[in-house]
Amino acid sequence: MPLVHHIVSTSSRQPTATTQAIMSCPSAAQETAHNQTEQDASDNQKLTAAQKAADNQELTNNGKRSLSQLDRPAKSGRVAVNTDDPVSIEDALFRVKMNRLLKYNQPVYISPMAKSNLQAPDNSALPLMDMVEGFLADDSQVMLVLGDSGAGKSTFNRHLENKLLTNYEAGDRIPLFINLPALKQPDEDLVAKQLRTIDFSEEQIWDLKQHRQLLLICDGYDESQLTSNIHTANYFNIPGQWDVKLLVTCRTQYLGSDYRDRFAPKASGQYHRTASNLFQEAVITPFSKEQIELYVEQFVPLIPRTWVKKDYMDKLATIPNLSDLARNPFLLTLALEALPSVVDSRSDLSRLRITRAELYDTFVDHWLEVNKRRQQDQALKDKRQAFEDLLEDGFVHNGIVFQKELAWAIFQEQNGRPVVEYSNRRDKSSWKARFFGSGHEKSLLKDASLLSRTGNQYRFIHRSVLEDDDEFAPHVYSEATGVSLPITDHPLSKRSLVPEPSVIQFLAERVQMQPIFKQYLLALIELSKSDPLASMAASNAITILVRAGRHFNGADLRGIRIPGANLTGGQFDSAQLQDSDLAGVIFTKAWIRQADFTRARMEGTRFGELPSLREASDVDSCTFSPDGRSFATGLENGNISIYDTTTWTRIRVLYGHEAAVVSLAYSTTGLQLLSGGSDGTVRLWDGKSDATDRVLKGHSKEVRAVAFSPSGMQFASASTDMSVRLWDTQTGTVTFVIEDFGDVTGIAYSPDGNNIASCCMDGQVGVFDTRTGLLVQGSGTSNVRYCCLAYSPNGESIVSGDVTGELQLWEATTMMPRIKWRGHSGPVTSVAFSPNGQWIVFGSDDKTVKVWGGDSPALVSVFTGHTQTITCVAFSPNGPLIASGSWDQTVRLWEANSAGFGLGVDGAFDSKSSVAYSPDGRFLISHGRAGAIRQHEAESGEIGLVIRRQEFRVNSIAYSSDGRQIAMGGSGGDLTLWSAHTGALENILRGHTEDVRAVAFSPCGQWIASGGDLGMRLWDARSGTSIQVISSNDACFVRTLSFSSSGAKIAFQGYFGTMQVWDVTTGKCKKAIGGSDYGNHFVRPHDWEYVLAVEGCVGEIEEIVWRANKLEFATADMGGSTRVWRVVERFDKVAVQLVWGTGGSGLVASGSILDDAIGLNSLNLNLLKQRGAVLSEDL
Repeated sequence: MPLVHHIVSTSSRQPTATTQAIMSCPSAAQETAHNQTEQDASDNQKLTAAQKAADNQELTNNGKRSLSQLDRPAKSGRVAVNTDDPVSIEDALFRVKMNRLLKYNQPVYISPMAKSNLQAPDNSALPLMDMVEGFLADDSQVMLVLGDSGAGKSTFNRHLENKLLTNYEAGDRIPLFINLPALKQPDEDLVAKQLRTIDFSEEQIWDLKQHRQLLLICDGYDESQLTSNIHTANYFNIPGQWDVKLLVTCRTQYLGSDYRDRFAPKASGQYHRTASNLFQEAVITPFSKEQIELYVEQFVPLIPRTWVKKDYMDKLATIPNLSDLARNPFLLTLALEALPSVVDSRSDLSRLRITRAELYDTFVDHWLEVNKRRQQDQALKDKRQAFEDLLEDGFVHNGIVFQKELAWAIFQEQNGRPVVEYSNRRDKSSWKARFFGSGHEKSLLKDASLLSRTGNQYRFIHRSVLEDDDEFAPHVYSEATGVSLPITDHPLSKRSLVPEPSVIQFLAERVQMQPIFKQYLLALIELSKSDPLASMAASNAITILVRAGRHFNGADLRGIRIPGANLTGGQFDSAQLQDSDLAGVIFTKAWIRQADFTRARMEGTRFGELPSLREASDVDSCTFSPDGRSFATGLENGNISIYDTTTWTRIRVLYGHEAAVVSLAYSTTGLQLLSGGSDGTVRLWDGKSDATDRVLKGHSKEVRAVAFSPSGMQFASASTDMSVRLWDTQTGTVTFVIEDFGDVTGIAYSPDGNNIASCCMDGQVGVFDTRTGLLVQGSGTSNVRYCCLAYSPNGESIVSGDVTGELQLWEATTMMPRIKWRGHSGPVTSVAFSPNGQWIVFGSDDKTVKVWGGDSPALVSVFTGHTQTITCVAFSPNGPLIASGSWDQTVRLWEANSAGFGLGVDGAFDSKSSVAYSPDGRFLISHGRAGAIRQHEAESGEIGLVIRRQEFRVNSIAYSSDGRQIAMGGSGGDLTLWSAHTGALENILRGHTEDVRAVAFSPCGQWIASGGDLGMRLWDARSGTSIQVISSNDACFVRTLSFSSSGAKIAFQGYFGTMQVWDVTTGKCKKAIGGSDYGNHFVRPHDWEYVLAVEGCVGEIEEIVWRANKLEFATADMGGSTRVWRVVERFDKVAVQLVWGTGGSGLVASGSILDDAIGLNSLNLNLLKQRGAVLSEDL
């Protein structure tokens, strides 16, 4: 039987779990883990035998043992070894090597793929082993390997160590595996501490330090809770210190925006080259379909099973969200083990939604059940009675309670540090004795649990198991949802979970699985109204509920105490929050429309943005000063506004341009400001006063872009007169004129100032030498019309945006295109890199600001709120702030470090969406043009059926009259019919030559009408055959259509605005009604009366549908959001309240009440008032 749940090295105190193969054979894993003492003894015997066998090998090369050269990784060099060394370093290394190799066992191993950084696309990934071997061969000093929880980091580390040890020869760089969480203060004397754990003497350690090179494979940086730079703190590679290469693994979720500072070597005084050349990064990518299939192929034969490979693969493909979960190796392992139980007796797998929490629960039950049977078959002797007692009381239940209580204690007593070191002599009076001390029941439960042991160290087999067990759930609430523990002893009262998103995510999944848990969390929030001691628990509870998608629209939350809660993206429409404690609460992108904050405590509350700057004219350009203390805006009226960024007050206005100021740039010292205008002039201003230093003429048309060189000795201007001019800053004279362009729209200096890049409307992107004015590299002409460009801070990349909304990354030295992707639905008007190069921000004519990864098309965040074209974007140089200017006469200021930023976005950010209610009003189906089709429970918004399409963009959607079918019209002219119950594709109706833009079923269900190319088609709903083709009288695309209540007539409207009514049976036009130029035509019956306007909608409304027999309607907007609204009567007035919504939005605060709010600072007060919040005194 294969040993799956293995101990990698007892002497190195390495945990016994692997990430991928731990669970592939549970019974074997448990047998190995719980007979560790016997296994250690056996290993020692094997080691002795192996050493004797090795001693009998033929000795070569002056007595050194000759080992296999197969697959030897690249080395930085081999050190000459003195074989007469009295401290016997090589003998000691051989002993360690054999020990590690004997203990390595990995029955299922799939080589991981990795990309070069977090922002790179997954399809750019290379084998991680190849990347590591390249790292070993070059001059780099540190390699950071990142990956999500369960991605396979630890498994790879042990595999890497095994490979290097297998190929090790005397004098090679020595691989040393270090489990960081198992060491105390690993940021000090790291190598010596690890060597002492594997019985190296001080003399041997000193000799290694002076004469040998090491590869440190440091596992679990995040679990060790380090924040320091290991390389710097240990003085590695300084003369007289350890000569090492350092490979560190860390969970991606643990890192902040400036994480590289924790790992990259410091250049100052240590190295002859910049630190960026000494640091590499690799990010493990999710499993591909091929990797999953290979894993299943290796998994199935491990133990006898009733399922074969095809059974597993079929279920992974059929259950909607399981294929996404299975891309994580650890979750794949759990899924394969849990699947037979999960799908047992369930017939409709297409509607089954499995969460990570459910996989964990099923696996834990299975693990404990297997261990119960194993212990039952053993000769327990004196433990037999204890075992019988556990059986009677419920063995599995007691095992779950044991694990949960241990997980809670680890977080409570060790602040989540996963390794528990227990000595029966030293710790018998500590909290540890409760779990690891003497006692038969305790011993049985410990041996049956998901724990691994190395010597006197215990830990859960995987970090995520610890986090899942630390969920504070089943054992802490009663069936009546009452709080069973004193609130001060409650696990949720012990610490804030806000900084631990993975724990929050597990708990959020529990809410979705267990309605009673949701009620329990709500009870904690309610308790906080009367008990101040419940505030921490309530804060955690509401954070979990918001993450789980629980809406608090219209909720009575008066007096709740939730300081520090993270309510990012939460919905609190019309919520009553009077007298609440909201100190430090995060409301980034929250929906707080019409919420009442009267007398609420709001000190330190964050909203993810600052108040907008309002100008008297359209904003055409903006820039920060190099020190970040000043901010300048260029306006359509020719003025320039200067702001103090400490208070965000306007301190100066510069007058001089006779037309719009379309470009601005500060010098590197901040002492000069450069402006370019539509009047064709370039102006140089004193950066500290209102004075104009120079007015520079030469361009004959609008100056579209200006830039200072990094040295400040030169500046450049670009114009629609098809030229770029390079100027001498001191004299104001032109040194070079670069011509033969189209209209030049953007310029940017390289970081070293030697080159300048430009882009044009004629399709050229070129790089020129600033000392000669000559072309260095060019992209060549194309039909792309470029609008803007920017250099990356390291000078390696150039990014550009064009009029179609596409974004392009180029290799700066060769101008070879790297990556191109669709970023916006309209022209890209402006682009800027973050100071550290991690992000790129774009502004667009589509009124959105989007932040992408600095090296790839990975969408990080979307900011909405501008109502007109965005003309300029800029990153603050000394703080995580993004500014965007617009023709709506505002500059908006977004916090780039706010909660929710840098965490990605859910799915594609669609430019449009559409909605339809089922005939009985029970369901609402929604879609974005690029996203999946989702069927929601109309009352709650909970997602049921999900239909995923391949290469098919949806424009319109409709239910059949009996609710059994869903029709979708989309790209390519196809009309598709799907089962509303299973989501299966049932028919494809072909005939349109252009996109299908509108679709409707007749009331009787007999016909389907679809509109797209210059007219409409009528189809038989049962057979799918085309019955009639009706051409539009005004020869335009059909925009919308609808059947009459009898089904005898059908009306449709084209993009030119004319509405036509046709007879279904004769195919003749009965009536045509003219519309406005924009396709809007309103008919107002005399007895209709305007009631109210719904304020706070984000984005242009694309569609409105009413729910049958309810005063509820749904809206779909151009931003891809769906919202459901309810018409209510409040204080004898009609009002509209949000029921639920999906899709991203910015902060929405219209109508919220701020009377007597306590501690709300002036910036936040101004922000909320700008967003429509009110004070009674303002009414």
